[in-house]
Amino acid sequence: MLFILAIPFVNFNHHKYSKDEGVIVWDIKSYYAYLPATFIYKDLSLEFIHTDKTLDFGKWIWPVKTPTGKEAIITSCGLSMLYSPFFFIAHTYAKLSPKYSADGYSKPYHVALTFSAYIYFILALFILRKILLKNFNEKTTALTLFFIGAGTNLFYYVTYEAPMPHSYNFFLIILFLRLLIKWHESLTVKNTVFLGLTAGLIALIRPTNILILLLIPLYGVNNFQTFKENVNTLLKHWYLIFIMMVSFILVWIPQFSYWHYVSGKIFYFSYGAKGASFFFDNPQITDFLFSWKKGWFVYTPVMLFAVFGIYRLLKIKNPFATGAAIYLLLTVYVLSSWWSWWFGGSFGLRAMVDMYGLAALPLAALIEKKRKPAFLKHALIGILFLLTFYNQFQIQQYKNGAIHYWWMNKEAYKANFLHLHPTCKYWKVLRKPDYEKARKGIYVSIPTYDKHSVISDSLLKAEIIKDIKKDTLISDSLTEIYADKIIKSHKAGKYFKKLKIDYLINYINNCAMWKKEVSGKAEKMNISYREALKAEAERVYNTYSEKYEDTFND
Repeated sequence: MLFILAIPFVNFNHHKYSKDEGVIVWDIKSYYAYLPATFIYKDLSLEFIHTDKTLDFGKWIWPVKTPTGKEAIITSCGLSMLYSPFFFIAHTYAKLSPKYSADGYSKPYHVALTFSAYIYFILALFILRKILLKNFNEKTTALTLFFIGAGTNLFYYVTYEAPMPHSYNFFLIILFLRLLIKWHESLTVKNTVFLGLTAGLIALIRPTNILILLLIPLYGVNNFQTFKENVNTLLKHWYLIFIMMVSFILVWIPQFSYWHYVSGKIFYFSYGAKGASFFFDNPQITDFLFSWKKGWFVYTPVMLFAVFGIYRLLKIKNPFATGAAIYLLLTVYVLSSWWSWWFGGSFGLRAMVDMYGLAALPLAALIEKKRKPAFLKHALIGILFLLTFYNQFQIQQYKNGAIHYWWMNKEAYKANFLHLHPTCKYWKVLRKPDYEKARKGIYVSIPTYDKHSVISDSLLKAEIIKDIKKDTLISDSLTEIYADKIIKSHKAGKYFKKLKIDYLINYINNCAMWKKEVSGKAEKMNISYREALKAEAERVYNTYSEKYEDTFND
């Protein structure tokens, strides 16, 4: 009931769906693109983004080139399947309303996507409650639901960045656990089909989550003998495994058809077009779990207790215990082997959110364990409440820019510790990953917003590309070389003011005191913060422009 009431309150409070890009941002642009492309523009070749002038489609759809020369949506279509009921509601409303365009990107679609995550999250909690009550009492179950929902970065991905895939995967994996219990209780064709379809959808949204299939042979296993019995049962009912495989593949047929259409291949690794890959011989496990950069236990400390709880889960011989332990180990290994092990811009390690339904079981086992003296149990619960509060505090820090979306370092974390807004020192010590090297499996950090990154992140990319006669996006190394070139040559005059204003905007926006002052000016002048920010940067530039060229070159 708390979440049913709290999440709409947070969503209506942040009302991101009313802002410039709404909630269809970054990866969501690709996850969602299948729906408008298929049902509104009826063109999966994406030709309409070049020919239809009703919208600036370059803002909404970011395709990649396939080996056949066609443009393709980089992500798979699984999340669009879960968005679809809410998309159709929004589309119907937009067509009936004189206020909104039925173009797939007006406000009703953003609102629908925001609250779709809410619905799936609440459904997930109801199902998870049923699973927990099979093994734990009502009080433990209630506390576990609260700590999983409010004490982890899941809360952020149900509210502030709701349409990201994590709350949907959270729901699907919990549904899979429930169906797996029912399947082992009754080996029927109906249960088999539902289990296969759910597993297929889980893997379609995030292929690495296919590891969840390990729970099928590991369910109820607590020694080698029970594992042998499980395997024999599966072999005896081979026809059910076959039906499950067919059901799994059935979900993937639309994706196979699309890949074949855009690339000529049934299996097409679209992320390869951007140089993405796994480095299984170089997993960043320590950084993944413990680093100031994005460490799972640093930014979601409640999960450290869930991991400790696996021992207790094994002790009480919970049917998911062995599977949970092996699944966790393999998930950490696989995800920490991804070239961008921090998973881009995110609060904490967002890729781990998907498995929090399974993590709820060892957390519940740890909470319910009787301890002597009794105050130790109360102390544990007290610590979990404290960490939940700290998680909510860190969410506000992240929202205000005091925790960076790339990654952090010890100095930056220390500079903003217990500060809701970023300090000026934070911006001076913050560093970011070198993406160019990370794609090669080399992990180093570089200063944030130096001359290289100002150019790399600015809208001047298009002008620079023209000057160096390149048709593709410029690489980080090329940007750095070109930054030196234009600053030291006669072309510096052409770009310098724009670059410096870019730099000032970034600096002002990440200095709490200055940002507050600009916000006050925006309110007094009745203009947007963005307009006031640009005006302030231009004011500072015009006042001190004579001093800037030497400073910038330094």
